[in-house]
Amino acid sequence: MAMVLLCVLPARGEGRIEMFYLGTADCPYCRQWEARARGELLASAEGQAVRYVEIRGETLRQPIVARHYPPEFQWVYEQIGPSRGVPRFLLAVDGRITVSAYGTGGYSQVFLPALRAAVAQRAAAQPRAGLFQGETHARNDPS
Repeated sequence: MAMVLLCVLPARGEGRIEMFYLGTADCPYCRQWEARARGELLASAEGQAVRYVEIRGETLRQPIVARHYPPEFQWVYEQIGPSRGVPRFLLAVDGRITVSAYGTGGYSQVFLPALRAAVAQRAAAQPRAGLFQGETHARNDPS
């Protein structure tokens, strides 16, 4: 049976952003990313703004298939199908996979810029705390 590790970080409602990391224990590039970049990502503003999910396959020789995904993430498998290449990084916005990148190079050159852009776009679309559309502030000055 494959091990699936989930680490859930804040994400909510409209503009929900999720990151999926697919890897195997016998993948040297996966171990390298996990040792070096995963902690940096999870500590970053982008990492804290999204839901992070790890999907673990059994071995490099076998594809990551539907049974490796928890029931709540079967929709990811339905969109991407079996995956042989790892490490693989997926970005989903509102339940739709928008970016798929392979390898540590793909992570830094394709995935990270897309993640930063998605988080920035969501932040720009959300109203700032304490301010409402059309809000007027008035002050009664008795002088």
